[in-house]
Amino acid sequence: MSRIGILSVFVVLLAAACGSEKKSEEGKAEKECSTAPAAMAGQPTLPAKFPTPDMVTYTGEKKTGPSTIVSGYREGELSEAFDDYKSSFSSAGYDVTKDEKEEDDAEVNFAGGSSTGQVKMVQSCKDRTSLSITVRPE
Repeated sequence: MSRIGILSVFVVLLAAACGSEKKSEEGKAEKECSTAPAAMAGQPTLPAKFPTPDMVTYTGEKKTGPSTIVSGYREGELSEAFDDYKSSFSSAGYDVTKDEKEEDDAEVNFAGGSSTGQVKMVQSCKDRTSLSITVRPE
């Protein structure tokens, strides 16, 4: 009987720990934003006609093998950034090959401009969405 009691206590504690972790993740979208990261000098290397929705600021770029990863942010909420990227790809002649939106993060996969890739968006604070754009040559 004591094994069942110990196991029950362990399960309850584990469930409580998982629940509090989820709450801390959800809280990021509600916290006030600190000072925004500085914009990068110049423009990142992106494919031809790559869409840049309003209120997007690019902060850096790095090469990882054949891929280019561009970091940045968009002022506003995640749902607005997600909708803007999806519609911008369509109007720029790119195909949206997959998209997914959850409460605090979203992805839009694309093909076009002789490349494929993904725009990953995370609601980093109340009024800012962090962006990570991965571009791979076709």
